[in-house]
Amino acid sequence: MIPPIDPSIEAIVQGSLFIILTILGLAIIYLAFQGYRRNQSRPMLFLALGFAAIIVPELAMTVVTRLVEISQFWIVTTYQVTNVFAFCCILYAITMEP
Repeated sequence: MIPPIDPSIEAIVQGSLFIILTILGLAIIYLAFQGYRRNQSRPMLFLALGFAAIIVPELAMTVVTRLVEISQFWIVTTYQVTNVFAFCCILYAITMEP
């Protein structure tokens, strides 16, 4: 017999917010990439890349950390490195000439 699942309110709130943030992030990435394809605008490409570098590693790390035990050091380091790359892409996108 399968044991009943009794999720806490914290797990429900965190799971719901994770799903909402994932949908919003993927929508931003999709729209930015569509803007790049439609207008051949390199800033939009780097904007999409920057947002993807924020959202995709977070999704991957969330799934991986549920399946595999990883030290907190590597989790935080991965987030920080990908965020530095993402912010550099976004900064480049908003400062470059179209």
